[in-house]
Amino acid sequence: MAGKIAFLLADGFEEIEAVTPIDVLRRLEFNVVTAGLKKTVQGSHGIKVEADCLVADLKDSELDAVVLPGGLPGATNLRDCPAVIELVKKMNDRKAVVAAICAAPIALKKAGVIEGKNVTAHPSVKTDLAGANYTDKLTEVDGNIITGKGPGAAYEFAVRIATALGKGAKAEQLLNVMFVQRK
Repeated sequence: MAGKIAFLLADGFEEIEAVTPIDVLRRLEFNVVTAGLKKTVQGSHGIKVEADCLVADLKDSELDAVVLPGGLPGATNLRDCPAVIELVKKMNDRKAVVAAICAAPIALKKAGVIEGKNVTAHPSVKTDLAGANYTDKLTEVDGNIITGKGPGAAYEFAVRIATALGKGAKAEQLLNVMFVQRK
């Protein structure tokens, strides 16, 4: 498997924004790990996930990307965790992929990595992203920062991450297979 990607999970995460990109990226043979603020994490709709490891156990030097799903209070729990903020800063400092969807860009704001960047997010947190250029697009890529608007952006968000890590064409092919057209 190529490319190690860590999905950071906190209680209250939006399940679609985590599980859909994890599934797509694993199908593309990325090494995806789930890292929780605790070992068993419950999503905003009651789905429990057993994390592969704890966020505190991650080493930024071993990662190619870090992904923060949204959902509430998941996004605020990520934002308020010092280990998450430190990891995001370290990943950004070395220009590794830093991705957040829905409300999770609030954690990127706290980490100080989106100032002057084009970003999107759920409209409910738009005012929390002062200093960034909120575009309202489904997904946005500005350098190493990738953001998504909400659950409906999950597939495109995954493709943007895969593209940043060198597998854009394979991701597009995969989605063509996954999205079988009805006749």
